[in-house]
Amino acid sequence: MSEPTAPSAADVRTAADALKAAIDAHLAAVETRSDESDPAVRTAFLAMAAAAESYDDALYDTYNEVTPFEIPTQYPEDHADPDNPEAISVLIRRDYQIEHPGRLLGAARGLAAGAVDPEVDISTVAGSLAALFDVFDPDEIHNRSDELGLLPGDGTTWVLATDPEGDEQWFEDPFSETDPERLVCRFDLIGDEDEEDEEYFDTFAEDEPEDEIDGIEVV
Repeated sequence: MSEPTAPSAADVRTAADALKAAIDAHLAAVETRSDESDPAVRTAFLAMAAAAESYDDALYDTYNEVTPFEIPTQYPEDHADPDNPEAISVLIRRDYQIEHPGRLLGAARGLAAGAVDPEVDISTVAGSLAALFDVFDPDEIHNRSDELGLLPGDGTTWVLATDPEGDEQWFEDPFSETDPERLVCRFDLIGDEDEEDEEYFDTFAEDEPEDEIDGIEVV
């Protein structure tokens, strides 16, 4: 297999011209955008970033020279559009009172003891909860709550628009981006009644203090 040919001076000039055209196209998209989430701006930005990277590579390979540009690998702003999402995250919170600890401990011994890590201490409430949630998914826990000694309280389900090209390392802090502006819809469970709180959805971004949003524990 032959070695790739190093770019020539003409290639560098072509890359420079392409970058100039991409800069002009990006500026035109910004000047004429319909709103803050106009996809044409995102497309022009990514094209400009690609052209800048090509020019930077050609310039270095040909002249051993660098540019002062920092070339981002993705669009720097979050453009998850709740009206037309490309991807979603579903965040669910359900609250329970541990009404019968003995029933919970017995359920862990009877239902989960043989299916979980033997190092989990199912003689404690915390260990029993860990064992049961390891064996059953949250829906089954909810459906069997009386059997498990749990008294259901209120709950809420949020559907949030997300960026399909965003950071994939979200496991480190999975509930950090509960941004009300991303809210597509939400459904609240109050007692035994499941309802969509339309009014709260409409006024959420304006009425809810920011520190309360950041502090929501979604489990």
